[in-house]
Amino acid sequence: MRKQRFLTALLVLFTMGQAWAWGGFAHRTVAEIAERNLTPKAKANIERYTGGTPLADYSTWMDSKKNPEHVKKAMRGWHASIVDDKCRTSQEIRDKHRNGRDAVTGLLEFERVFKQREKMSDSVVLFAIKCIVHMVGDMHCPAHIRFTDFENQGKFPVRLYGKKTTMHSIWDTAALTRSHRGWKYQDYAAKLDTLPKGKAKRITRGWVEDWLEESGRVVRPTIHKVKRGDKLGDEFMAWGYPLAESQAQKAGYRLAKVLNKFFK
Repeated sequence: MRKQRFLTALLVLFTMGQAWAWGGFAHRTVAEIAERNLTPKAKANIERYTGGTPLADYSTWMDSKKNPEHVKKAMRGWHASIVDDKCRTSQEIRDKHRNGRDAVTGLLEFERVFKQREKMSDSVVLFAIKCIVHMVGDMHCPAHIRFTDFENQGKFPVRLYGKKTTMHSIWDTAALTRSHRGWKYQDYAAKLDTLPKGKAKRITRGWVEDWLEESGRVVRPTIHKVKRGDKLGDEFMAWGYPLAESQAQKAGYRLAKVLNKFFK
């Protein structure tokens, strides 16, 4: 029943309108790492729908301000997910705290409906690809991991090297881009896509719920380290940048696993 409701919602949402988190640099980097690690079969199956357009070009579609408001509202919950204070997740937790509108639940629903991918229209599959590429990235961003006892999204004001911003914006963009000014996302993806096969395999063990719980355990120690009005600089970047980079790297390899499974 849940699968049928989700598929129906996809069809309705897609026909209502379309247009062309982590910020764009991070999302494109994650997508590029994933594309570099697709199996030949998955790559060919995906290109049937994308026409060879790089996945990075779709990676920020869910954030596009050009999307109609009703489309943005319908997808809004898919940008984050939630764990409890022990960094555990379950459908019960996600239903209770986010009404089942979260990245992990969305990916699990996509997994179910993709078992009948050949019965779906090409436009709906392409819509799903755009969402999946973004959702896997977002569920690894420190600003998009919620806790049942601490749902603050980090949208409080701080200063980074003297400039006014928010903690959410730092995690979405500045934590990575400040250290890579002038870099193209392809270059950064090449830098991160260097893990030995054994380590990459360990990173991608399990499935989306396991990855969220692991991300929760990594992020939770940081949620009280920055407070409203803090002035951040080198001390923050010393721990914030490695965390953001590690999460982006994991997201890239894990997105490849999701796409390889869905398009095998």
